[in-house]
Amino acid sequence: MRFKNYFYFIALIWLISSCSASKQAENNIKSGNYDEAFEIGFDKLSKDKGDDKLVLAFKRAFDKANERDLKQIDLYKTQNNPLNLKKIYALYEALDARQYQVISLQPLYHNGKEVAFNITDYSNEIAASKKNYSQYLLSAANEKMKGTKLDAREAYKMYGELEYVNPTYVSNITDLINQAKARGSSFVWLKLDNKISSATTQEDVNELLRIEESNMKNPWVIYHNTKDKKITYDYEVSILLSHLNIAPQQVNSELIPQQARIKDGWEYIYDSNGNVAKDSLGNDRKRDKIITVQAEVRVMQQIKSGQVDGTITIKNLINNTTTANTPVLGEARFENTYAIFRGDQRAIEEKYYQLLQNKEVPFPIDSEFIKYALADFKNKMLQIVDNQSF
Repeated sequence: MRFKNYFYFIALIWLISSCSASKQAENNIKSGNYDEAFEIGFDKLSKDKGDDKLVLAFKRAFDKANERDLKQIDLYKTQNNPLNLKKIYALYEALDARQYQVISLQPLYHNGKEVAFNITDYSNEIAASKKNYSQYLLSAANEKMKGTKLDAREAYKMYGELEYVNPTYVSNITDLINQAKARGSSFVWLKLDNKISSATTQEDVNELLRIEESNMKNPWVIYHNTKDKKITYDYEVSILLSHLNIAPQQVNSELIPQQARIKDGWEYIYDSNGNVAKDSLGNDRKRDKIITVQAEVRVMQQIKSGQVDGTITIKNLINNTTTANTPVLGEARFENTYAIFRGDQRAIEEKYYQLLQNKEVPFPIDSEFIKYALADFKNKMLQIVDNQSF
């Protein structure tokens, strides 16, 4: 009996769900949301094809959506606007995809009879609209390549779209994309004037001049740290490293006295006669023994710092003007604080416990300071460069 009730409950839930789906689909059809109605029907019928009402709603949504798309295609064709070519191609693809969803569910039945769907072969229309759109992209991009840098950037997008839509339409699509990228980009030469060369390594210099273009905000800037005679550069970034200062290492010391009153066991309480006092039960009276303990904490601070001074100058080589001249200070700083003590550790405040766990460490060598200072210098340089409108 319990199983039968469970079966009826499941059947009721299925019936409510089916009615809800068909009602949702019908409401969307009435509102003109044919794609939404179609997807509702497809999702439900993929799991269960037994809802006759939903099958009819599904077919109506399919027919309405197709009718709408075909009318829109006809309208776009009469407008003779090349910008509509992509829309025409996309609509034919949508028509084809929609009917493949229907095919995946067939056969579908209503009152025991198979429901017929109008399935059309759109392969010729898809091929023709794809070709038309591809021809437009190639022709428009080629024309853009004759214009300004901004036009070349538009061409780059069009070539990229062509590669996505129809990668085999032209054999040299990769070359065209690369040409548009180069044509639309601003070339920037990084020029280094290293007055502290005796203290820097070639590795330091290489890292300073290495710019990951993918990390920069403007994707249309190409940075070169070696000048290419075949390229006409648009900008020059002059990097001057003028001065290096490595401060002497220091160890600062502060002696901090510590004192505390603490419990240190217990002691008897004596009466005025010198005897151990008794409580009301006759037991010996006791009390905490409080003592004063003392210690000294010596806090040690190791400090070392280094700075690289310089200037970043940005020139527009097209009109021979300076667009930025900014001083930059790259800094590196080492600090290590630890503590030692003598005396009774119980007198030491808790705030010094972590310092007592720390140890003295070797000071970094000067070359490490130079590396860190140059890294800080580079980060500040990149911010200046990245904020330029190249």
